[in-house]
Amino acid sequence: MRSSSSSKQAADNSRGINGHILTLHQRLYHALNLGTRCCDDKGQKWHYSDIEIQRLVVRSVDAFLDSISAESLQHQVVKESVGDIVGAVGSILASKSEATMRLASDIAVKIVRMIPSSMLQPHFSNLIHPLSSLLSFRELRVAISCASALNLILSNLTSKREKKVWEILKTTNVVGDLVENVKGYSTENKATEYFQEMASLLSKILWRWPPSRFHVWTDKKLFSILDTVKLNPDCSIKIAVMQLFSALALCGNGTNKLLEDGEGLVKIMVDSLDSSNPYSVQIEGLRLAQCLMVAIDTELLSFILFRSSSFFLSLTLIYFNCSDK
Repeated sequence: MRSSSSSKQAADNSRGINGHILTLHQRLYHALNLGTRCCDDKGQKWHYSDIEIQRLVVRSVDAFLDSISAESLQHQVVKESVGDIVGAVGSILASKSEATMRLASDIAVKIVRMIPSSMLQPHFSNLIHPLSSLLSFRELRVAISCASALNLILSNLTSKREKKVWEILKTTNVVGDLVENVKGYSTENKATEYFQEMASLLSKILWRWPPSRFHVWTDKKLFSILDTVKLNPDCSIKIAVMQLFSALALCGNGTNKLLEDGEGLVKIMVDSLDSSNPYSVQIEGLRLAQCLMVAIDTELLSFILFRSSSFFLSLTLIYFNCSDK
């Protein structure tokens, strides 16, 4: 029985790994070893002072990731490489070298998309710190990729690691940078994807970490910008704005701020429920209605009825529509 078990384990270990992957694995470590490795309480880190070596490392990581499949991800060779890959790419991102930032940020997105969250969780800090430091990078493509990678990371973050991640986000002033990025969208003619990724990341942070909300709901200019942006017909913009509003509605002060324009708020929710909209837009409209209904208390209800009797009626109808779905 022991011999049969050993044979099965050997077969399982070789499954999904071929000579091509092993060759790319060797090339990957040849490139990694051109740098200086160091270890600390955050895990493996690498230092590459030469730009060409940084390029070689990133391209080697890219080639290795392209060669692996869902099956080969379970192989020990791949599992043991994850920490070194994340440490190397994180270190290159931390260098903020303009020559390699675009390629490195794109690879960071690929890492987070391809490698299972369970393998990445222990190494998240080596990516989160440099990624969050690049959200205001002058090249928009880099900033968008960093926001996209962070969006994916936070979507899969376990509650066990929330405290550690929040400390990193505070250190890098992520909330402040995201607020400025959102405010800069309408005045600097930036791509829709830029606003979508930045606003989505900000809303995820507001949902997970209540202390982050104060910096947002107290920013009058941000609300002024959002009042303009919410009129944009682009579905991705509508979704991003409603996600932000839903997150802000989680705190009483945020709800009060949103209800200063109660009629406008109802309009965006009612419009989102139109059957001509994609399902994703309708869902965000319903979620926003739910968050507002939960936040409304007796005192706030009096305030709403005083300002507009039609507001509460509309919100109630949306809520029942939400319940039916």
